Amino acid sequence: MKVPCMGGCVELQEHSKHLLPEEVVLFEPSEEEIFAEPQARHGSRLIFLNTPLSQSEVESLAALRKEWMRRGKGRDELPEFIRLSALRIMQHKRFDVSRALDLVQTCLEERVRRLPLREEDLISDLSCGAMYWHGRDRKCRPCLVVRIERFAELIKEKERCVRMTIFVLEYAIRYAMVPGRVENWVVLVDCENASDIVSFYQLPSMCLTAKALSQTLESVYCCRMVWIKLLNLPTILSRLVQSVIPAEKKKKVCVIEDPKKELLKYFEPSQLEVRYGGIRRNLKGHETYPFRFYPGCRGAMTARPLTCESGRSTASSTSGSTVDTETEATGTTLHHLTGRKFHEGQLWDTSATYRWIEEATESSLPPQAAKALSTLGHSVTPCRSLDRWKDQCKDRTLPKLHRKNLISL
Repeated sequence: MKVPCMGGCVELQEHSKHLLPEEVVLFEPSEEEIFAEPQARHGSRLIFLNTPLSQSEVESLAALRKEWMRRGKGRDELPEFIRLSALRIMQHKRFDVSRALDLVQTCLEERVRRLPLREEDLISDLSCGAMYWHGRDRKCRPCLVVRIERFAELIKEKERCVRMTIFVLEYAIRYAMVPGRVENWVVLVDCENASDIVSFYQLPSMCLTAKALSQTLESVYCCRMVWIKLLNLPTILSRLVQSVIPAEKKKKVCVIEDPKKELLKYFEPSQLEVRYGGIRRNLKGHETYPFRFYPGCRGAMTARPLTCESGRSTASSTSGSTVDTETEATGTTLHHLTGRKFHEGQLWDTSATYRWIEEATESSLPPQAAKALSTLGHSVTPCRSLDRWKDQCKDRTLPKLHRKNLISL
């Protein structure tokens, strides 16, 4: 199976001017960003690539390859479409090899058979504003906004919903993530006016669609979502939903009573629309794609109202505190300097070192990862400056043979 492990959305025409800024490519994750439960660690990993793995994790990967081979699926190589997600799948299935291989089959059926997805084929659905990326939280993780009321037409057709969801998630993995630094997303599900799209006669098909979307988010793209906040639920429904969320899920899934107040605990105002407590103009459906990213997600910059060529403010006429969404004076994205290899990263499986070691030594690693790789006998300097990051990107664009010749000199 030649389908790549990431990058299934193709023929894109445009990206945000702030898709991949310096603060993201140089982000240094703490223990809390690497593990959801730093004290326990095992089974709570959030950062999987370009970072050292525990002995038990390496052993689980070896067991997965062994069972793959025993079942006659291949030699000891896992298929390309699952190679870098193998440990995510194992963790999601609580390191049960048999259940993990079942999920590999699910990924084949639910993701791979639908790829590649062309932007042109989905542009009308992407532009309805039902699901879109908008800014990042303070940990540089992209924020997925889901507007239930905008699913009015989509919810009737399961396949349309699933294809759009896969495109949106593939986009983030291919363009908005940095292996070893930023590998997860956060989700806001806005239930405002959700009752307007509910029809008794459509309930069966809507339930099937909801189930398919849930499987795509939780299984096919497992261990990517850090948390999900449910917004604008009616009071009675809010209490009901909170009562049925399992105790072990409450850290990951919760109802937000006052979005404009509570979301600012996680985001800079420059990353959120006004409806969620930010200073970005509330977007209409057709304005959400191409997806919107902004500078200053860690507070390094303060967004301010801008002026157009005529000298008039670009802020919304209804609120002097909002700022224009796409006319920032200077673009800061670095994504044009990266390629698919950069965003793929490497799974540091020490039971199969030869598969990743060369790529790892040439990657732009944060301090803790560089130190760990050095203990394996490969001296690596951490990447902590933009100049060094750009130099490494430039070196990786040279032909492989030429790089070796330069090293030998």
